[in-house]
Amino acid sequence: MSEILLVVDMQNGFMPEKCRHIIPTVIKLIERFLAAGKLVKFTRFINTADSNYVKLIHWSRLIYEPETSIIDELQPYINNIFDKPYYSAFTENFSSFIFLNQISKIYLCGVATDSCILKTAIDSFERGIEPVIIEDACFSHGGQQAHDAGIFLLKRNIGKNQIKMTDEILEKMS
Repeated sequence: MSEILLVVDMQNGFMPEKCRHIIPTVIKLIERFLAAGKLVKFTRFINTADSNYVKLIHWSRLIYEPETSIIDELQPYINNIFDKPYYSAFTENFSSFIFLNQISKIYLCGVATDSCILKTAIDSFERGIEPVIIEDACFSHGGQQAHDAGIFLLKRNIGKNQIKMTDEILEKMS
C-alpha cells in the first residue's frame, strides 16, 4: 500500500498574506516526500459561473487565471494537478488515481483547513483511506479562527490522532 502527500489548493486566489506562512513548511514536506520516493500530488479548485458557490453563497472567485494558478513558489514541484469543482479532492480522476495506486494513507496540507482539507479528509476516512492532517502546513484564508474550527471538527470526525505536526511526520520518515 502507498502513501501520498496531497497539496490542496495552494492557489493565488486562496493565498492572502495571512496564509503565506505555511509555504516554507509545505515546500519542506514536498522535498522530503519526494526524496523518500513518495508520491506528491496537487489539487486545484476551479469555480464556474453556474456553480452553487456563485448561486447560493454569492462567491464568484477562482473562475479565471491568475487566481486559479498554483502559487509560484510551488511551480517547480508540480508533476500532476487534479482539478476539482468542489471542496473535496475526490473527483472521478482523483478517485481512480487513488484506486490504481493502492493509496492507503493521504497526508494533507494546504488550504483551507475549514473547507477543502476538512471535506477531503472526511471523504478519505469514509473510503477507508487513512487521512493525516499536517496542522502546521494547513491554514485558512478565513483566518486563525476558521483554521482552528476546521482542526476542531477534524479531531471530532476523523480522530485526534490523525492531526500531526510536520516535525512528527518527518521524524517518522527518517
